[in-house]
Amino acid sequence: MSNAERIGSNAERIRSLLARRAQSLRGRVVFAFALSACLVALVLSLSVYSIGRGYMEDQRMRSAERLARAHAELLWPRLDRVADPAILGSIEPPDETVLVLRAGIDWYDTDPDRTVEELLPAELIRGPEPGIERAAIGGQPYLRAGVAVGDRGDVLYEFTPISELESNLRMLRDLLTVSAAVATVIGAALGVWASRRVLKPLHQVAGTAERIASGELELRLPRTPDQDLRTTVDSFNTMVDSLQQRIERERRLVGDVSHELRTPLTTLITSVSVLNRHATELSPRAGRALDLVSAELEHLRHMLDDMLELARVEAGVHRGDTELLSVGELLEHTLVGRQYDPALLAVERDSTISGRKLELERAVGNLLDNADRHGGGVVGVDVRREGPEAVIAVDDAGPGVPPAERDRIFERFATVRTTRRNASGTGTGIGLALVAETVAAHSGRVECEARPAGGARFVIRLPIVSLERK
Repeated sequence: MSNAERIGSNAERIRSLLARRAQSLRGRVVFAFALSACLVALVLSLSVYSIGRGYMEDQRMRSAERLARAHAELLWPRLDRVADPAILGSIEPPDETVLVLRAGIDWYDTDPDRTVEELLPAELIRGPEPGIERAAIGGQPYLRAGVAVGDRGDVLYEFTPISELESNLRMLRDLLTVSAAVATVIGAALGVWASRRVLKPLHQVAGTAERIASGELELRLPRTPDQDLRTTVDSFNTMVDSLQQRIERERRLVGDVSHELRTPLTTLITSVSVLNRHATELSPRAGRALDLVSAELEHLRHMLDDMLELARVEAGVHRGDTELLSVGELLEHTLVGRQYDPALLAVERDSTISGRKLELERAVGNLLDNADRHGGGVVGVDVRREGPEAVIAVDDAGPGVPPAERDRIFERFATVRTTRRNASGTGTGIGLALVAETVAAHSGRVECEARPAGGARFVIRLPIVSLERK
């Protein structure tokens, strides 16, 4: 796995872990706020309703009892003079109020539609007692207040309607229910706000990890005065420092080894060149051995060149300056320079990109070489435009690459010998890794796909530069 892929993989794991953690924490924070607000609102609502109901019912009962006593005092002086139903007609109770009087053994009431037996339970008829409680007449709620009239055992029952009280209680109950729902929503909104404040550092860590994965290895999290976050920030920065140092050591090792091998390799190539001048003097067997040594030395030279180039790209040391390039012209120049038939190139729609010409030519050249060595030869090079990207597709005539191997082949020293032909044995396993690093350094990406007509298709996608003047 290349350095960029390794640090990208580590940073991606950190970013995804932090993202999942943030989502989980956000949900828990919002739920906790909403639940707390709901519970508090319910407790307050129940308390307010219970207190309010008790207070209003108590006031209504007191009022009904006072009114019943006032009516009893009015009736007491008249009981001796008037002992017929007309006695209740001298009282003018409020609307819908029903009076029931027991005078001696007789019962009188003001409800023309109901009898005393329908108004009072049997136990009160048998033994009238003063008191106040809820009752119902015709399905409507009433307060029944019983008070003594005089000292001879006479009792007056006054039925006071409480429909208005019940309506007020329903209104209070509905209002408190709506208030509890609103409080829950407000609590959830506060939870969202609080979660954003609390999770902001995690999002900052995730964003920093993503930028590090894109190649900004010098990026670090800023120091924070928050004691709770300082440990996390310091640990993250220490981890990135360690990872960067390890990658730098690997880069230096690859570069140093490649440089150290170039001198003896040059000596060997020179010696073989001298022997090749006298190849006619050698026996057939020695000639074949010399050809094999020459091929292997050439393979080793290509591998060292690719390793050095890969080390330079990963270290950010680039060849040439960035310039505006026509993708079609770049591909045509690459094909001609590597002695390919220009007719292989098909430009559907040309685009302009910003890049380093030598590096991009080498990347495309590596794809062409890969097709020749392992894919049965190049059968087409297409240039098109897809949205904001310029697309370069190199097709070969080989058996293709298995789907499970299409990402792995861009790693260092990766080979797919089970399906890709490598008869010459000249594959280094570095060329495609160099392509991936070069394209990534140009803010693009490279992919391996299946060619519809058979074979493999390697696709480079690079961002297009707009030349329109604003």
